[in-house]
Amino acid sequence: METIELRRIWNTLAKEKLIDKDLAKENILEIITQKSNGVINKLQRKHQLDFNRYLGVVIFMPFVILFLIHRDSQGLLTHGSSVPGGPYVIPCLIEAFMIYALWSIKRNIDFMKRTYNAGTLKESLVKMKSYFETITKKRTGTILLMAILAFIEVDTLIRMGGIENMNFSLNGPYIFESYFSVFIILLTISVPFIVRLDIKRYTDLLRDLDQTLEDLDEKE
Repeated sequence: METIELRRIWNTLAKEKLIDKDLAKENILEIITQKSNGVINKLQRKHQLDFNRYLGVVIFMPFVILFLIHRDSQGLLTHGSSVPGGPYVIPCLIEAFMIYALWSIKRNIDFMKRTYNAGTLKESLVKMKSYFETITKKRTGTILLMAILAFIEVDTLIRMGGIENMNFSLNGPYIFESYFSVFIILLTISVPFIVRLDIKRYTDLLRDLDQTLEDLDEKE
């Protein structure tokens, strides 16, 4: 049952003097509080899931770098790229981006812990709504990710000696690099859509926060 319907029921009962008016207000506030708790819990779960996912990549990437070092020590890695750092630069860039993303998510989680229930319910929700509206408008992470993907694409093409050496046959040189290059292009194209989908998740939760704030305003 929607909060508005429940509020109408309590107000009707109070108006008909079937229950105490103050008791009705308390119950309405409790209903709104429970609803806001549900919205905040969704935000917290989303961030915790993202945090665990990025943390997994951050932990995994050093093993990739160690594997590359081992392969390089056996002379099994090519160094065709003119980029400083050779075969290690790409995994290091990915690791740096994941650490940045992890730090951003941790900052959001800490903000929610600090802000929610600090002051009145309405003050907390207004601060959280304003904070997450700002986040959805930021594009720093998207720009960084697309810059890294563009760098990887250029580095891959340099390793192949140019786009004219791309090879999609079952034998011959640069087969892996050719398919990897196409994969990076497709991934770069998909980034805006993935970001938009993530923003939609925020937008839905922000809409719920808006509704909760409207409920509080009507109660007042």
